[in-house]
Amino acid sequence: MARFTTRARTVEMLGRQQIAGIPTAINELFKNAHDAYADVVEVDYYRPEQLFVLRDDGLGMTLDDFQDKWLALGTDSKIVSGGGLDEIAENLGLEHRTVLGAKGIGRLSIAAIGPQVLILSRAHRENGLSETVAAFVNWTMFSLPGVNIEDIEIPIQTYQNGTLPTMTDVDRMVSAVSSNLQQLRNDENKLIADLIDEQLEEFLADPSELQLRLDKPTLTEDGCGTHFYIQPVDESLNPDIDIVDGGKAPILWRMLIGFTNTMVPGHPTPVITPEFRDHRSAEITDEIISEGNFFTTGDFESADHRFRGEFDEFGQFQGDIKIYDNEPIKHIVPWPEARGTPTECGPFKIDLAYVQGEARASRLPPEEYGRIQRKLNFFGGLYISKRYQSFTVRKSRP
Repeated sequence: MARFTTRARTVEMLGRQQIAGIPTAINELFKNAHDAYADVVEVDYYRPEQLFVLRDDGLGMTLDDFQDKWLALGTDSKIVSGGGLDEIAENLGLEHRTVLGAKGIGRLSIAAIGPQVLILSRAHRENGLSETVAAFVNWTMFSLPGVNIEDIEIPIQTYQNGTLPTMTDVDRMVSAVSSNLQQLRNDENKLIADLIDEQLEEFLADPSELQLRLDKPTLTEDGCGTHFYIQPVDESLNPDIDIVDGGKAPILWRMLIGFTNTMVPGHPTPVITPEFRDHRSAEITDEIISEGNFFTTGDFESADHRFRGEFDEFGQFQGDIKIYDNEPIKHIVPWPEARGTPTECGPFKIDLAYVQGEARASRLPPEEYGRIQRKLNFFGGLYISKRYQSFTVRKSRP
């Protein structure tokens, strides 16, 4: 009889190699925060220190959750009823959420952001708050040739009553990884092992000290959720954030700033509030995600024209069309091609605002028109809001 064995590099193949880049990896972590019933997810990127901190205030993980689910490849704990977060959320009186991160690779995508991470998590359950779980993972360890996945050791510590690990505690976990590396080191993997040694020396994140800089969400006092401290950060992150003069919004801006639909009047209140702060220096911090940066309800309602209505299952449109400041006119537009057969897409609603392509044809004041055009040129594109099963199109003029 023979059995399959799993090489450690499987983790890299399922994680970093399946992720298109850092923006996708961060988006996956935002989705995971949503699925963990977080109300807030925040990123603080400290450029001078090459430190990336992502924190949410979701339901968090117990020690058993971390060991049996987070560290278990292929787990479907988010979507299996009876033991996943949905049942826990229901017991806590939280409104059900549609799962966004269905692939289960969000945790592995962290490797695209940086080669090592300190994870802190504190669970909120019916019986109260759990101990805080801390673990340290160096992803490059999984690239060591000839090493099986069970050979990689993940140091884990727990802390009571909302206590955070100190720098001494972090050093102890890093040292444990270093000791594991020495056991696996050989002539064949020397170059990678030397690289891991360098990476371990670069991890200087101190959660206790960082908490003094950061506001909520926190794992101290009555806080819960999951926090990631990634250091050093992959050098490709900066180009995904930096704005090129005269260009469009970088991909990370467009991916995260359109995470929730806040433009269409009457939109549902977003269930999660995302924030991303780029600390370029001790004196300069850019708010990538902040109120008013993206298109707002005010922008939508100030447009020249408005088309609002619904297509039924046979493709017939019924709704109002408002041209400039004239009174809305009701329209019913049938689709003869249906011939009594329901369309494959089914019924859907549409709410479209349009600004004239030339300033002289718009009723907007010149200053307002220029502001809207700058937003269109910067953010123009297609954004899909999966949670609400709807989409909004913002297209800039060529």
